[in-house]
Amino acid sequence: MGVQLRIFLSICALLFFVATLYYIRCKGLDLYRTILWFSGAAVLLILAIFPKPVIALASLSGVETPSNFVFLVLIGFLLFLALSMSASISRQHGRIKNLVQSVAILENRLEELEKQKSQNCNEKNKGKETDQQSGRECMTK
Repeated sequence: MGVQLRIFLSICALLFFVATLYYIRCKGLDLYRTILWFSGAAVLLILAIFPKPVIALASLSGVETPSNFVFLVLIGFLLFLALSMSASISRQHGRIKNLVQSVAILENRLEELEKQKSQNCNEKNKGKETDQQSGRECMTK
């Protein structure tokens, strides 16, 4: 692995660390994703600093050059992140659907209670002369 590639990978790893810290402070990145990004940046930095294990792993896996192996590892990491995000989105979709259904049920119950209260007030005031004050009292109680 050439020196230029090692410098490039080190710079990328440091940029990942800085970007992750920025998103933690300003955007509220959650802990799970922080750990993923920090571990990805750490692996990238280790691969850049210690190229001998990369060379050995590249030859063991049948990849011709260590740089191709590094990019293969990065692509695998990104695929893992995409799968993780898809699972998270699916869970959130289910939670949102449950919340929407619960809110709809509560709104329906509220409308029924308001109708029932309105009917009770109408029956209460049916036999009496209705003035504005008694109508207001029934609606506020």
